[in-house]
Amino acid sequence: MFKTIVIVLCLMLVSCTASVGNNFDDSELAKIKYDVTTRQDLIAMFGQPSSETPFPEGQSILMWTWSQAKTMSTTEGRTLTIRLMNGKVKSYTVNKT
Repeated sequence: MFKTIVIVLCLMLVSCTASVGNNFDDSELAKIKYDVTTRQDLIAMFGQPSSETPFPEGQSILMWTWSQAKTMSTTEGRTLTIRLMNGKVKSYTVNKT
């Protein structure tokens, strides 16, 4: 009986995960159009950004971050960074860790 409990507890620990942020769907990235897609379009696609930083001359940077830690394993994450100019997408990058 004790052996069974130990095995069940070990399996539970190995399968535990913790996530921060919302993972974004790669298929949504294909919908981003330079000089067309707006901030509101991006929020509809990815939800509220994790951070938004305004810059002079009508520019801003929006970031969506997601990370997941697994017990007894590595952490993985992704960051979507989008640069807007006058409210429309000028560039974007996706980084994976």
